[in-house]
Amino acid sequence: MESTERTKNFPQIGLMLPYEGAVSAEGLVEVAQTAESAGLESVWVGDHIAFPVEMNSTNPTMSTGKYPYPLDNPRLEAFTALTFVASATTSIKLGVNACVVPYRNPLLLGKVVSTLDHLSGGRLVLGATLGWCREEFEALGIEFNTRRQRLDESIEILRLLWEEEQPSYEGEAFSFEPLHLQPKPQQSPIPIFFGGHSKPAMRRAAQIGDGWLSVRLSPEELREHVKFLLETRQNSPRADQAFTVSTNFPARVGTNTDGADLTDRETTSRALKELGDSGADQVIVVVTSHDSDELAEAANLLGSIREEQQH
Repeated sequence: MESTERTKNFPQIGLMLPYEGAVSAEGLVEVAQTAESAGLESVWVGDHIAFPVEMNSTNPTMSTGKYPYPLDNPRLEAFTALTFVASATTSIKLGVNACVVPYRNPLLLGKVVSTLDHLSGGRLVLGATLGWCREEFEALGIEFNTRRQRLDESIEILRLLWEEEQPSYEGEAFSFEPLHLQPKPQQSPIPIFFGGHSKPAMRRAAQIGDGWLSVRLSPEELREHVKFLLETRQNSPRADQAFTVSTNFPARVGTNTDGADLTDRETTSRALKELGDSGADQVIVVVTSHDSDELAEAANLLGSIREEQQH
């Protein structure tokens, strides 16, 4: 697999922003600016619109099948939050991990993404996923069982909108006559990373994506997934194009007990390198407390660990 500016087998480091929990404009900007100053590669937000009071859906990314944080947590809207962060930073990449594409109109999504990439100077990474929360789809008036068709068509449409001068489309879920959508993104193309651990999800990532987003995998599990991705990628039409393997890394710096202790620099460095050795080009660190002060501290710790690896 291939990614930019990777040091030996030490992956690039991203950081989830405090978009969830005790959210504030000040905290969001502080963490993003600290991450940028520390030399981290990217900052990320998740994507959910609204959770039901009573959740019956199964979260396939967690062994418990549950969403790992309180359902009534405040959550910032992903693209609005990243636009706010873009105005306060200059070079760090801005990622969504991962946008639930099927419950959005692809024309509107294409416009939002194009605008954000244009205004940020070409820094957006679009994570894309099917979505798993049936209640959320139903609340938005979108048929849950059609989401695979909607995702596949939406990705085709997004790339047409961003690359062609007068795009048009005829599909089962979406159709439109030739139209103008300007301005185009500054990146060509905008990288699209796909989430999901199932074979169909990984196959989709390898065949039509620019990267793959994974969640809470051990180095051994990651190695097996990367083997499948690499074999599938080599037999795809995009075999000669760069592909990024990304995984997340739950961590802590305070009294919260969930995740690796980032203040133990030697152990953290070794854990990140093990993920790199297993095929990760990028690791997105998730400070599970969502506390902005702890996240800023984490950014500085990760920056110093990254710097040590470069010498």
